[in-house]
Amino acid sequence: MKPFVNNRGISTVIGAALMLSAVAVLGSTMVLWSYSTVASRETNLATTSAGITNKINEFLSIENVWFCQTTCPRNVQPAANITITNIGSVGLNVTQIKLKSQSASLISSFTNGSINVGKSFSWDKGYVWSHNVPVNITVTTARGTIFTTQVTPP
Repeated sequence: MKPFVNNRGISTVIGAALMLSAVAVLGSTMVLWSYSTVASRETNLATTSAGITNKINEFLSIENVWFCQTTCPRNVQPAANITITNIGSVGLNVTQIKLKSQSASLISSFTNGSINVGKSFSWDKGYVWSHNVPVNITVTTARGTIFTTQVTPP
């Protein structure tokens, strides 16, 4: 026969208190984690939504395209001049203007081609063009919107 050993366990009250404490700590941790996760996803969603909305509201008008051979500004001959007007509801930043025809192409990049709402931006550059050969003009903005038109020099 074994000698009587005094085995004492945790009382019911203390065990219940420990279990409630553990559940409270785990529950609080889960609530705080879910709150931070939802808050960060909400911020990402708001930023993405605002960027897409601004991209939708970008709108340019490519106008007053002219080509010169002898009386060109800045004495660059021959040249092309383009006026771009922001007719959208948000300001935008032009990052690239590309002219391309069968005979020549020109890509011009900008670091600060910002155009406020209702304002215009005039661009001129030396460009060798040919009579009656269509030129594709492509304007790209910082948000990635692309506007294009085609003109034919006289």
